[in-house]
Amino acid sequence: MGLSLISLVIAQNILFVSVNSLFSKDVYCIIDKGVPICKSVAPSRRTIVNNKIPINEPYIPNTQPAIFYNCSNLICEPIKLYSVSQLTNPDNSLRYCQKEHLENYNCQILKYHFMKNIDKLLFLKNNIPDKEFYLVNCMVYPDGGHICHRNNGSDNQGHAKLVDTANIVRPLEDNVLSQDEYLCEESKERNIACDLNRYVPYISGLKQKEPIISDDKILLKTGTYLVTLKYTCVGSWCGYVGNYSQTRRAYNPPGGSIYRCYYAKQQQICKELYPSGKKSVYNERDWLST
Repeated sequence: MGLSLISLVIAQNILFVSVNSLFSKDVYCIIDKGVPICKSVAPSRRTIVNNKIPINEPYIPNTQPAIFYNCSNLICEPIKLYSVSQLTNPDNSLRYCQKEHLENYNCQILKYHFMKNIDKLLFLKNNIPDKEFYLVNCMVYPDGGHICHRNNGSDNQGHAKLVDTANIVRPLEDNVLSQDEYLCEESKERNIACDLNRYVPYISGLKQKEPIISDDKILLKTGTYLVTLKYTCVGSWCGYVGNYSQTRRAYNPPGGSIYRCYYAKQQQICKELYPSGKKSVYNERDWLST
């Protein structure tokens, strides 16, 4: 790759023996004529730790794509990233190298599960071309059902749209177990794969989330489409996959009027926000019929 005597610093934890693995050492590598030479040293940070508090590693995005290596058994081979499914195995030995200036590269072990979702999103967008990445918010029901809505980056409208979608698809549901957030990728062919984010990061390593009852499919509202995604495993990766399908069904909220209500002295007064003849509030919130 034209890399000559480039000093590469690979940050902590080359040994991912299990999900609860420990940060055991730092690894420093030098690539000379394409051949990496690595050695380990004692950890240089985190001498005082609290294993009971989750921790996230900040990702500082680089405008230039990284170079990736699979460094199992200290033998580093370049690889190409094409999907989030390559990154989710907690036992992987991936390293990524980003150019700092001229021909100098800074290399680190890829601690994907230690990133926050928004940092994962930036990392994937910067390094996997030809795919779109986004977050989705989900309602999780006691029977394992999931209703999800694509997050368009607007905190003010995202939750409202999720609730609207849930009320449309499961109008008689009177209980929600929890909310969750998934990261999804979408190809140019409009195939979707959503990662389940199964782990919580701690100083001592990754701990698997307590499993809950999960349905074998979720419904995802994205744009004007309601897409069915099915639970699928490919190698070590498991998540929800599916693709767009044409439909003429309209997914609009039930009811004809929207009211804003005020409470005072145990009394309620309501005012209609959008009288007849005016534009629907849901169309202003991007609810469009297909």
